[in-house]
Amino acid sequence: MKKYLVVVLGIAMLMVIAMCASTLYQSYRQTRLAAVDNAGNVTLIAQRAISRNMEVLSLSLDTLAYRYQHPLGAGRLNDAQRYAYLFGSTANVSHISVMAIIDAHGRVQASSRRRQGDAAPNYADRAYFTVHRDSANAGLYVSKPILANLPNLGNDVRVVVLSKRLFNDDGSFGGIVVMALNLSYFRELFEGLSLGADGVISLYSDDGVAYMRIPYSEQIIGRDLSGSSNFQRIQSALRHEEGSFFARANSDGVERLYTFRRIPDSPLIVFVGYAEQAIFKNWRKTLYAVIISLFIFALLLAYLLSHVRQELRRRVAIERRLEELAQTDGLTGLLNRRALDEALQATWERCRRNFNSTFSVLFIDVDYFKPYNDTYGHKFGDGVLQEVAKTISDNLPRQTDCAGRYGGEEFVVLLELTDTEGARLMAQRLCDAVYSRLIVHASSPLRVVTISVGVATLQRAHHHRVEDVLNAADAALYRAKRDGRNAVRVSTVD
Repeated sequence: MKKYLVVVLGIAMLMVIAMCASTLYQSYRQTRLAAVDNAGNVTLIAQRAISRNMEVLSLSLDTLAYRYQHPLGAGRLNDAQRYAYLFGSTANVSHISVMAIIDAHGRVQASSRRRQGDAAPNYADRAYFTVHRDSANAGLYVSKPILANLPNLGNDVRVVVLSKRLFNDDGSFGGIVVMALNLSYFRELFEGLSLGADGVISLYSDDGVAYMRIPYSEQIIGRDLSGSSNFQRIQSALRHEEGSFFARANSDGVERLYTFRRIPDSPLIVFVGYAEQAIFKNWRKTLYAVIISLFIFALLLAYLLSHVRQELRRRVAIERRLEELAQTDGLTGLLNRRALDEALQATWERCRRNFNSTFSVLFIDVDYFKPYNDTYGHKFGDGVLQEVAKTISDNLPRQTDCAGRYGGEEFVVLLELTDTEGARLMAQRLCDAVYSRLIVHASSPLRVVTISVGVATLQRAHHHRVEDVLNAADAALYRAKRDGRNAVRVSTVD
């Protein structure tokens, strides 16, 4: 019963743990998917804002190219009018640091920031120039971040140059139109997005150059991170238009969930990183709550199991005690008549199956017991029976030997695997032990309480029932009492 209960409670505990683990796992997956969706939405917002502005800026370059190649008034405009015609709509647009037209030899022909009398620099060696000179299909070119010293802007500013090709009438290279976009545009755009604790949003080129990062760090702008282990590890993911992955940042060591999207028709990729700690903060609280609950549940289960085990032990002890009481004589503590009969019958059955086995029976009677009761009373008579029973129990050397109260002042001792001589010696030992107690008996000729013992051993040729052995011992007891009592007599078979 205890083992069954332990197994049931163990299975119940495992089922609870399995259910909690499954629920936590599903919660973990849902939390992660929700974080991916949320980060994906932020990257989508940033991508669309940048893409839309890139389209507007590209159209502005197209407009500048058209106006340069189709001058108003066939060259009759003065410098101010020509400046207004070319740059009037974009000269003061926020984040556009400069717009310019560069001829096929790299010389600046017109600039929104160039003052009259300034020397015309040559940009023929710049990547945003050579890419269009060497290819007619470059489209909108986006340069790497550049630290530029522009007129009227004071300190150097970080910009990214957008350029498009100018075509001559015959399709040959006619120069470029360029625009310097202040990187503060991306900073202001990204700082308006909510990223949570330790969250980041970055803009990189697909070859690993950093354009912007929020939280802002001046040192990281323009750095080539293509050699970093993280960038190399995620390059395979970057082949897709969008995606997500977990990675630990080299800059601050924070584990983050990154999602990314490419900016259409550009080499730029926008990244959003949510700190893993922030994503799973509430989930971890739930995890700790479940662990604490399971611990408390385990303690309660252990307490319940301990209580149930104690109750079962108490019940088993009670049942064992009841079983003992059902087999024990209430006065002497020996086997009662029913238990004695069962023991005799079980021994008889074993001997029937094994012809090498034998047993002996001692039939014991307290001498002159009725006169003792008449002289001293039944209370003292019960005490004598208890003393005799204790003497018998104390002198049985083997656990297989058993003694029982047959009825009144009569006792029976069952000695398994004992022959006649061994049984006689045991009977004499018991007889002497009772006599040595020196229990006063004034009504007995011996002046002390004594017993008489009849001995019988299984004789297979004459004993066909266990009762036959018991009757033979009873007959031997009768001879012992007839011969003067305080004696041992052995059954003889004629």
